[in-house]
Amino acid sequence: MTSRFFFSRFAKSWRERKNQIIYASKATLIAATWVPVVAYFANHVVWIGVIDGASMTPTLNPESNGLIRDIALLWKFGSNNYNTYKRGDIVVLRNPRDPESSVVKRILAFEGETVRTRFPYPESTCTVPERHLWIEGDNIHSIDSNTYGPVPHRLVDGKVTRILFPFDRIGPVSATGGRNPKAAVVDIHKEWNRLS
Repeated sequence: MTSRFFFSRFAKSWRERKNQIIYASKATLIAATWVPVVAYFANHVVWIGVIDGASMTPTLNPESNGLIRDIALLWKFGSNNYNTYKRGDIVVLRNPRDPESSVVKRILAFEGETVRTRFPYPESTCTVPERHLWIEGDNIHSIDSNTYGPVPHRLVDGKVTRILFPFDRIGPVSATGGRNPKAAVVDIHKEWNRLS
């Protein structure tokens, strides 16, 4: 009698475990099928990123203590299309000096335009080459095109469109800030006049 009870209890627990294993397998399979979708969205459509550093202060990370960092919506869809950008857009791009890291800067000038540079750039002006951008941080002490020159537009990964955190600053990112493009750009071509 006790052995029958033991085996019936064992069979019941085995069926429950088998059902749990089947359920866990199905759930894992369903979750695994969504991994490529999430990866595609993260790499090509939209992503949420944490903005590090003070190069875009006061537009991004205005807190000087560095404890509160901005979290922003990064729009990546169409980032390789040169014509989608406007003067004043804040973009995320691969660091020209270290392609494994990213930087956040503001677009100041486009190809064919001549820019009045700042120190440490070796010349007083620079004409932006074809399919390149002149980018600068809003903070005057930023390491930007004044350090490494015009950057190829293919380094751009996306555009910072909205601040999501801190909550008191939630909303669209300002298209103005940093150096005034009208004062910095000597020669703005009419076909590239992208002032918003």
